Formats: sequence, C-alpha cells, structure tokens
Amino acid sequence: MTNQKRLGLWFAGTSAIFFTRALLFSTFVSRGPEVKAALNLNTAEMGLLSMVFPAGGITGILFAGLLVNRFGTRKVNAATYIIAGLSFVALGPAVVSGNLFLASAALFFVGLPMAISDFVGNIEGTAVDKASKRSLFPAIHGLFGVGMLTGATLASWLIASNVGLDVSFIAVGIFAGAVSVVAGLTFDTRPKKQITSSGNQSDKKHALRVWTEKRSLLIAVIGFSFILAEGAAGVWVPIALTQTGFSGSEAAFAFGVFWIVITIGRLIGGSIVDLIGRRMVVLLSALITSSGILVFMAVDFIALPYMGLVLWGLGMAIGFPMAIASMSDEPTMAPARINMIISVVYISGITVGPALGAVGQVAGLYVAFGIPLVMMLLSAALSGVTRPLAKN
Repeated sequence: MTNQKRLGLWFAGTSAIFFTRALLFSTFVSRGPEVKAALNLNTAEMGLLSMVFPAGGITGILFAGLLVNRFGTRKVNAATYIIAGLSFVALGPAVVSGNLFLASAALFFVGLPMAISDFVGNIEGTAVDKASKRSLFPAIHGLFGVGMLTGATLASWLIASNVGLDVSFIAVGIFAGAVSVVAGLTFDTRPKKQITSSGNQSDKKHALRVWTEKRSLLIAVIGFSFILAEGAAGVWVPIALTQTGFSGSEAAFAFGVFWIVITIGRLIGGSIVDLIGRRMVVLLSALITSSGILVFMAVDFIALPYMGLVLWGLGMAIGFPMAIASMSDEPTMAPARINMIISVVYISGITVGPALGAVGQVAGLYVAFGIPLVMMLLSAALSGVTRPLAKN
C-alpha cells in the first residue's frame, strides 16, 4: 500500500469517528423537545439533564490518556463505541417510558466514552494533519458537522413520519457503533510513539504543567467559548424555536441548516487557514459568531432566526479546530495540551446546560444566549494567542 493510500484511509477513518460521534449527539439534541416533554421537564430541569452527557465526558477524559497509552487508539476506539452504541440504544426506551433515572444513566454512559473518542479523534486528526502537505484538520472536524447535519435531517424526517424516538435511537446507536469500530482499524498507520505520550514521569509533569501555561490557558478559554456557543445552539436552539411557534420538525430542520453552514465552513476551512493564517481565522470566527448570536437573540425585533443561525454556524465552523491545532504546535506537549482543552470542553458542556437553563427559565432562552455572546467577544480579544509558535 502506498503512503498516499495509507494517509487517505487514515484520514477517512479519523473523519468517520467524528461523524458518528456527532450523529449520536445530534440525534439526541434534535429530538430535545420530545425528550423534554416525555420526561415532563421544565426549562431549568432540562438544563440539568443536559449536564449529564458532559459529566460523563469529564469522567471519561480523566482516563483517556492512560487508556490510550496502555491499549492504543484502535482498541480504545472499539471499546468506547461499543459502550456508547449500547447506551444510546438503551436511552430511547428509557426516555419514552418517562424513566428519568434510567435516561440519565444511559446519557451518562453515552457521554463517558464519547469524551474518550474526542481525545482519540483529535490525537489522530492532528497527526494526520501533520503527515499531510495540506491542512486537513478543519475537514476532519467537518465530518463532525456532516454528522450533526445528518442527525438533524434524519430527526426532522422521522418526526414528520411519526417514527418513535425509541426506534430512531436504537437504529442510530447500532449504526454508529458498528461504523466506528470498523473505522478505528485504520489507526495503526504510524508509529505507536506518535499516538500519545508514554505515561512516564516526564509525561505526568507535562500533564500538570499545561494547567499553568498562560498561552495554553488562554487558548483553552477560546476553546471553551466556541464550545459554549456550539452547546448553546445544540441544546437550546430547537427548544427556543418551538417556544416561538416552530413545530418539532421545523425546529430540527432549522438546526440542520445551522450545521449545513458549519459543515461547508469546515470542509473549505483548510484553504482559508492557508490563505489568512490561524490567528485571523480565530478572530473572524469569533466576531461572525457573535453577530449571528445577536441576530438570533433579536428574533422578536427583526424576526430573522435563519440569518442568525447561518452567521452563527459560519463563525463556529473552524474556531474550535484552530484552538485544538494551536495546542498541537509542539509535538511533545500536544497530547497533554489536547487532553487539557478537551477537559475544558466538557467543563463547558456542564456549564452551558444549567447556566442557560436557569437564565432561560427566568428571562427567556433568547436572553440566555447573551452568555455565549459575551464569551465570543472575549475570544476575539484573545485571538492573538493562537498564532503558531516559532519553530526552533
């Protein structure tokens, strides 16, 4: 097999697990209004339920590096998707039956392996990017957008066709698990030592050191902000739209439009990065996202939710992938820094649900979107830290 073909398979396999991870998440959030109704939750309680997925993620990310060091990405990927797929299969019937405890437990055990997959995917993705002569990392993240879009479109169609939530969750769980296990077979296309750090004393020092590095912390703030904005859209946009008169199918469709824009942005993002540079991409991404959130918040005044979602999605497209890429400038420190920013991602996920849910319960969801708006403006101000490090 030629090196080019190996690289192509490696790229495809890595992209596939971004796709399936997004498919699972999008299927859940696109049917969020049904989940909320089936479990008889108010807005604040739905916010608390949305914490469960990232809470599982934080638990998983604590062990991600250790598991990959010991077993390698191929075995870890297979185990994570078997657990995630089975948990997602259990989630649908639990929600439909109105059993909040079982639904929460199943959602936790979807989130836990998905955080490990997030770590594996970004380690593999940055390595693919470095092995290629072109910038491939935005396109790899673009498959996450394809997965979100697929989940939203499928959910919209299934809702309109009166297909039960439990049936769709079972089918998606089985499909995502099977595809991901096969995709992971491409991961052993490079030396093991490049996959992650070896777990020795020096690596443990690296893991602690990154939490004291000013640059890493500021990049983590940027990553936190983009994921906060993404999570705000993922959990709350379909619910907010149904509260303003959209049907469940229409809200899922609008959420799909959001991810169409993100996906297109990520698939062409590599060329944009090569043209204007990483720092300028992060700055423009933060500003465009801010404008989109602002337009969406002003639905009562200008009634242009689709325009808001298009701008929001366009800005979201490659901001977070660039934060991840910034953390991988030094190969020896990349695993520790990527682990750190993914940990921050799941902390962001825990905060977005209750924070927006609490504000939304009191002042309305459209006011609550001001939280990610402020964080996006802060990211624009901090964008300079994402400039590539000078090579020695």
